[in-house]
Amino acid sequence: MTASRAELERLTPEDMAQYLRGSGWRPAGDLNGRATIWALEPEQLEVIVPVSTRFRDYPQRINEVVRTLAEAESRPEPEIIRSVTAPYVDRQYFRMFPDAPSGMIPAADAAEAFQGVREMLIAAAYVEETRRTELVLPRRKPRVVEQFPERALVTTGPGSFVIATHVELPRAHQLFPATSFERRALLKLRQVVISAQTAAAQADNAADLSPFEEHSEDGISRTMCKALSRLGGGKHDRPIEMRFAWAGAAPTGLPDKPIRFNADQVTMLGHAADDLGRRQTTTRAEMRGKIKSLHREDPNEAGWVVVQGTITAGGMSYRRQVWVPLGRDDYDRALRANGQGLEVRVAGIMTRTGHRTELRPTELFRVTST
Repeated sequence: MTASRAELERLTPEDMAQYLRGSGWRPAGDLNGRATIWALEPEQLEVIVPVSTRFRDYPQRINEVVRTLAEAESRPEPEIIRSVTAPYVDRQYFRMFPDAPSGMIPAADAAEAFQGVREMLIAAAYVEETRRTELVLPRRKPRVVEQFPERALVTTGPGSFVIATHVELPRAHQLFPATSFERRALLKLRQVVISAQTAAAQADNAADLSPFEEHSEDGISRTMCKALSRLGGGKHDRPIEMRFAWAGAAPTGLPDKPIRFNADQVTMLGHAADDLGRRQTTTRAEMRGKIKSLHREDPNEAGWVVVQGTITAGGMSYRRQVWVPLGRDDYDRALRANGQGLEVRVAGIMTRTGHRTELRPTELFRVTST
């Protein structure tokens, strides 16, 4: 056993049940009144917790529970034991899927991810403290907002790559922990993340950033969008996942399913961080990518296509979804390219409006075979 017998015996059935419930596990049965069965979905994991410390094999059975929790949470066993015995700690898990072995991440992506976690905490704390929703947060913020990330301890672990933050609810509020600023800020963070996931999905479907503005009253800001996109790697093109586990002594009753952003939604978060609230700009650009969607009212008229790929402008290249207006003949070529899964090349004048990016093919529109 990694932990000593004495450490395991200090983990009471009540402590373990409280921790499991706060971490998203649910009772799933019992074994003749001698133990309870707990299940975690959708991971399809089960643990068995003895109902009494008087059983001779209690330390061994609890050690098995601790090992399973360590695997499920991608954390060392000693940290699990500390968490079980710390019932006033809220935990947030940020899972990334870098192109690296489990438990590892490129250094540049790691730096982005840790900065993203910090910015997320600040953005949520700002909305909770000021009760103001702004697309662009001010540079100077209340002191309680700036200091909020200092109250979070951070661990990492395998399972792709996971950053876990641990925020202890202050002892002064332990009789009423739900009223503490820490808990309220984390509840706000969860609310904003859910709203951002909805907006990102809608924006990805429409290739338009308007849904972020439509959900801005929920606390979405460019800072929050940037923070979330940082977790998707340097190119903002990898999926991310978040899960909230609340202090066992102060359950919230909220659903505990992970909040997931697919790669395209993370890319839209990056676009929102760059363009929301910005003035219209125009420049020359070139692009290569595939048709994502087509829009035309009449088969005999011009139309629009959305191209997803890599755009080059001003000496920089990045991924983007772009609206391209096409005449009837070029639209028909785009229709065939979409049906055959072929790429297109576009060159002309790019306009970023703050809601969407448009590329007018004044120089080139061509279907490519490779």
